[in-house]
Amino acid sequence: MNRRLLRSVSQFQVKLVCCGGLVASLALVIETGGCASHRPAPLVVALPSVRAPAINEERRLSLKLVTYNIWGLPSWMTGARSGRYPQIARELERLDPDIILLQEAWTAEARKSAPANGHWAIARAAGQHTFFQQSGLMTLSRFPIIGGEFYPFSRGAFPDRLMNKGVLKVTVRLSGGRVLNIWNVHLQDGGPPEIHRAQTRELVSRVQAAEDGQVADLVGGDFNCTPDSPACGELVSSLGPSVQQLGGAEPFVTWDGLSREPGAGQTLDYIFVRARRPLLELRATPCVAFAATSQEHRLSDHFGIQARVDLSPVASLSEAVGPIHDSHSGWSIAAGRSALTARQ
Repeated sequence: MNRRLLRSVSQFQVKLVCCGGLVASLALVIETGGCASHRPAPLVVALPSVRAPAINEERRLSLKLVTYNIWGLPSWMTGARSGRYPQIARELERLDPDIILLQEAWTAEARKSAPANGHWAIARAAGQHTFFQQSGLMTLSRFPIIGGEFYPFSRGAFPDRLMNKGVLKVTVRLSGGRVLNIWNVHLQDGGPPEIHRAQTRELVSRVQAAEDGQVADLVGGDFNCTPDSPACGELVSSLGPSVQQLGGAEPFVTWDGLSREPGAGQTLDYIFVRARRPLLELRATPCVAFAATSQEHRLSDHFGIQARVDLSPVASLSEAVGPIHDSHSGWSIAAGRSALTARQ
């Protein structure tokens, strides 16, 4: 969740202190009827009505991705203006990416942020029948979804533990029978550092253990850590470079809490690319999505990331000879053929 939720919940608790029975009732809802299971859950997928795009090149693979935390809490918690979600859907339709990762789609109203024009398959975790069971994660794909699962985190700190944060894995089939794993992530915001570390390691373990014959793993979302933090360093070393690193760009602000104060923004959102097969090419061109001319026109307290990622698997291992290891960036470049592989 976000920092504004913590303030909202704290203020709500203060108001309830004088009403002991009501506080007890709220606790009962959280501890019983609203509890989410820590077991993995299958996907619920709404199929598209429009045929997936074809990629003309035999081997070159170029994908357009967007990740966006939509700030989908009830408006009484956030103070956000109404009508944001259809606007988000229209902007996503305009951007027309192949893959969309949405976080904080906590409510049915917030899930209207997903375009309903039939161009994308829409996946979310099954069994989210109450507010407190929601993961807030939705993944949209222009390509057929052939598998996946939701993995809730085994640990969480207040207020995030009120919900069902975790990792939404979606496996898609590309042209030529190639497979890609997409991981939609929302990590703990604040709380004890050991909780964030535990969730990071759960995520890394899930990604590294997945063997689906995939060309690569694309791991995106709201990681709630800054580029200079140990957590981000661990993510890069374990999962691969971010699209900002691949594009040679400085990290740009992805969250500012709608603050007007200079320097209030932070980089908390990323898309990491983990190659699982030798690649002739691995490039990315990232930019900010969902920027606005004024605070009044912002659709979330986050900005989105839009990126084009170019992946070109090699036809044979002979094309990936002579690797030169780059220990600083965490990926390897094969001499003469620009082939890249992820550091394992």
